Amino acid sequence: MSAGRALRLVQMMRLYELDMPRTPHTMQLDQYQWQLTPDQEDWVDIESKRRTFWFAYLIDCFTSLVDGLHMFFDEQLIQVRLPALEANFVSNHPMEMSFLTDVVPDVSVKGPHNNLSPFVECVIGATICGRVLQHRQNAPTRPCEGFCSRHRTLNALLAQRIRMLRIYASLEYPDPIIAFVALTAQVDVLMLYDLIESKPLGTSMEGTQLVQALHAEHQQQALDAVTDISLLVAVLGQHFQMHPLTPILLLLGARFSQSHPELNNAYVKLMPSILTMLQDSMGLNKLSQNFSSTLKAPGRHVVLDGVLELWSFGDSSYLIPV
Repeated sequence: MSAGRALRLVQMMRLYELDMPRTPHTMQLDQYQWQLTPDQEDWVDIESKRRTFWFAYLIDCFTSLVDGLHMFFDEQLIQVRLPALEANFVSNHPMEMSFLTDVVPDVSVKGPHNNLSPFVECVIGATICGRVLQHRQNAPTRPCEGFCSRHRTLNALLAQRIRMLRIYASLEYPDPIIAFVALTAQVDVLMLYDLIESKPLGTSMEGTQLVQALHAEHQQQALDAVTDISLLVAVLGQHFQMHPLTPILLLLGARFSQSHPELNNAYVKLMPSILTMLQDSMGLNKLSQNFSSTLKAPGRHVVLDGVLELWSFGDSSYLIPV
């Protein structure tokens, strides 16, 4: 099943509102749609549906970044609890998780969330990516205080998250999924910086001043992000396994490196390490093969639909490019 068909199927099953509070109105709608209530299923079955939705959500968020497309799922409409810890899922030990809106507020917490698995951290990272993407799509053509405020809010959210993730990604034996989440945050920083360069806020004096102020704030952050990305690529290269959507982040990092060769030598050095990482994983990951060829042939269109398929792995379902 292709990625596009999988997303459509998840939408038709209305898994995005799996944990929506029951009301007379929604109970009436259930007469016309296939949807079971928690009373009719045990916890593992419901949790499996939650995980199916969140895997589809990850595909939606990260594949939308490649070409800057609008996302399939609207964050504001999601009423699904976050996936439980893997140990609880495997042992059929129910636990009630929070909703996405409870753990990804406008201003992030200053420390790690309690009882959140690496899977949930991926969901949080994908959500922030989605917000950055939406911010890029809504960039104004004239000076706008709302745009600058939203930009700085996203930047503050990323800064706090990066500080927290650096602790876990710098351990002697870091979790490759946490390294993937940290890589996600760093790529978000590059996307915000690239937005300031590519989307002028008008030609007036006010617009010029806004751009200069934001540019000054983000230039050093972008350089720090490139340095951290190089370190994270090295960390991921030490693991036999990596998150199957990692090549998307590597592609975005490589694009930024290609378009900013004049900024710093670190940008130039990033490209070879990314190409090496993609080439080393080509045998196991079709995305790596696709993106490696794309980077070597500028102008080639990236085709994602049909590359990703749903695959069963161990006790859970993982998205495996094949």
